[in-house]
This record gives sequence, structure tokens and C-alpha cells, in this order.
Amino acid sequence: MACHGMVRKQVGPGFAQIAERYRNDPEAPERLAGKIRNGSVGTWGRVIMPRQSRITEPQARALAQWVLSQPSPP
Repeated sequence: MACHGMVRKQVGPGFAQIAERYRNDPEAPERLAGKIRNGSVGTWGRVIMPRQSRITEPQARALAQWVLSQPSPP
């Protein structure tokens, strides 16, 4: 979680920015949980999201729900 700020980009986008992008996507919780566990590249430019293989599926889903619950950036 050190790569993401609450609102603004650090290395990766801020949690509020992620929530804003996916807020109306009904598949977002599962999609984000997959990105947390498996990593991704190209979603936010050339930044690489490394996989977090130590996080279980239920933990990844809970984290995804938390990210999606963040308010819109100011």
C-alpha cells in the first residue's frame, strides 16, 4: 500500500482515483481483486502493479471493496 496515496498518485494512482474510475463498473470488485493478486501493467500508463501473491482471495476482495468505497477526489 506504500505505492498508492489516499487521493493522489504516488507511484501508482491514489485510491480515490481508482474508485472514481471504477465506481460504476459492476465487475470492478472482482477485476480489482484480480489486479491486486496477479498484478497488471498498462491500466494507468506504463506503471507496473506488482502481484501480491501473499494476499488471499478473500483479502483481495476486501481490499478491492475498500478501495471502491473511497470518496471522489477533490
